[in-house]
Amino acid sequence: MVKLKKGWEVRILFILALGLAGTLASGDLIIGFIGLGIGIVAAILEKLIVQVSADKLVYSVTGATVGLVVGILFILILKIGISGDSPWSDLLVLIPVALAYVFSVVAVNKGRKLQLISIEEEIGQQWNMPVLVDLSASVDGRVADLSLAGLLPGPFTIPLSVKNSLDEMQKGRNIVKRGRARRATETIQRLEEAVGKSGGLVEFRDFGEGEREKHRILAWLRKEKVCLLTGDTDMADTAEREGIRVIRLSEIGPASREVVLPGDSFVVRIQKKGRTASQGVGFLSDGTMVVVDEAGERVGKETNVTAHTTFRAKGGTMVFGKVAPEGSGDNDHD
Repeated sequence: MVKLKKGWEVRILFILALGLAGTLASGDLIIGFIGLGIGIVAAILEKLIVQVSADKLVYSVTGATVGLVVGILFILILKIGISGDSPWSDLLVLIPVALAYVFSVVAVNKGRKLQLISIEEEIGQQWNMPVLVDLSASVDGRVADLSLAGLLPGPFTIPLSVKNSLDEMQKGRNIVKRGRARRATETIQRLEEAVGKSGGLVEFRDFGEGEREKHRILAWLRKEKVCLLTGDTDMADTAEREGIRVIRLSEIGPASREVVLPGDSFVVRIQKKGRTASQGVGFLSDGTMVVVDEAGERVGKETNVTAHTTFRAKGGTMVFGKVAPEGSGDNDHD
């Protein structure tokens, strides 16, 4: 049995309905075939138009409308000096069509530079960065928190395959996958709520499926200059090689941690001994590891520490310090 791609069931029904309507209305089978042809053309146009970005669609429609208006005015002016019997009068109808085409192409190519239709102007020049959220980022959930905090106002694009995958996972028997799908669905709902408050947009876009989908996503990101938010290392590496801006979820946590500088003092609970018996190891509230000299015997105690060295790596930050001088207020929690 042939499996149709999602969305084509409705298109086929629409095409058949036009063919049937043409046949029943005229009683002529040829008119029915013409109706089928019109339906096929309409379905192809709909498929192509859906793939066009919203801003380009607005630019082209606006440009075409302006071109038609200018063309009609031009016809009215020319008709004053041309008699109705002139062979040139029949060609005047082509002027609005030609101008509509010219204006739409110019609007699409120059619209962004001219900022004829700028969302940023309407919301007070708000910082706006289009972001594509993949499946891994949806499951992670931090994208909604970032949007709620105003760090990522959007607009956001989510591949349609993500929504389809989540629906399948929720219907499956695997408890872990069902939980991940439920979390991702909640993330998308929170994202739509957060973006709606800032006047942004969350749209689902069909990129196909499988390996073909990956190539289409990368091509679209590169063409539209959209940022990729992902937790997939392979996808992130590939996108960066192609010059696409990437936000890695693995880097969001370390980047948002509190910075500890040499000379800073803080309190940390010593959890265990370090590599040497004289060292003690503790952790800050954000998970940063703290290695404290001369604290090996202070396991279980909250100790005032003064940092003397910080080491930042891709996986996070390590802080090296020493026990603060006596009298700074150690608290014993044995």
